[in-house]
Amino acid sequence: MDQFRHKSRPRLPAHALEFVFQHTLDRAEQVARHWRRAGCPVVIHVDSNVPQKTYDAFVASLADDPEVLFSKRHRCEWGTWGLVAASQDAAELMLARFEKVRHVYLTSGSCLPLRPVEELVGYLDARPGT
Repeated sequence: MDQFRHKSRPRLPAHALEFVFQHTLDRAEQVARHWRRAGCPVVIHVDSNVPQKTYDAFVASLADDPEVLFSKRHRCEWGTWGLVAASQDAAELMLARFEKVRHVYLTSGSCLPLRPVEELVGYLDARPGT
């Protein structure tokens, strides 16, 4: 028996996904829906350099799913503190809105798991203290 496992918490949404996207929002929608099909709530940060009209259309494209949220927007240039602020704000929103989340997985628009999401969930479930 795993002494660290929280018995009162369900398997999902114990794992959640946080995205930081700068471009390719059409691909971002596909990736968000991929993770949602596996039961993971998603918080998305979109670079503030993305035009408001484009951002609004992206938000509208995911409005049908209440477990896809959008965090405060920051300007994100590679290697700058904006990326850190975007990640922190998204993680804070994730933990505030989805209280059963134990693990937050940070990814970007260029990341997609090569293995099934369920395998990652199983890996994290086996390591609840991480």
